[in-house]
Amino acid sequence: MFEDFIINYGYYAVFLFACIEGEVALLTAGFLCTRGLLSIKMVILVAFLGTMLFEQCMFFVGRVYGYRLLNNKPALRAKIQKVMDFLHKYDTAFIFSFRFVYGIRNISPIIIGAARIPPLKFSLLNIPAALIWSVTVGGAGYLFANVLDAVMLKVEYLQYVALLVLLIAFACFRYRRQIHTAWKRVLSKK
Repeated sequence: MFEDFIINYGYYAVFLFACIEGEVALLTAGFLCTRGLLSIKMVILVAFLGTMLFEQCMFFVGRVYGYRLLNNKPALRAKIQKVMDFLHKYDTAFIFSFRFVYGIRNISPIIIGAARIPPLKFSLLNIPAALIWSVTVGGAGYLFANVLDAVMLKVEYLQYVALLVLLIAFACFRYRRQIHTAWKRVLSKK
């Protein structure tokens, strides 16, 4: 699905998917670059612009409307306050890393804006984080395709690729678990 959409719409599709939870599409675009269908430099640039601009816009939506929207949920007020306290304590780390945590990426800039984090601080952290995300995810698709091609030529190296994939999966699992545990602690405090 992603592959056909990206092949048909090219960089427009990369931009669109970069605005939402677009890791799979960006990995796919990176992979397609090795087939000569897209340029890796353009994929990374377009993904960077898409994610950075979308998160900047959502930050300002949160800054203008977020607190009012969140405040309309009386049952959630205590939890919302805990999230706001967490953000003020760990704002730099959170702003820099939220786009790497699946499931919270689209709502995070709105909540950060509602938490009244200064716009300059958000922008100074959001821009390099968007660049790192674009290079990392797009580059991973590109490198994985190259590794896959090399592996197909030399099957004896397959065990190393499998070990690398397992190590990366384990690292991602541990990172997600730590973030989940931290959020659980924040939300469970009374």
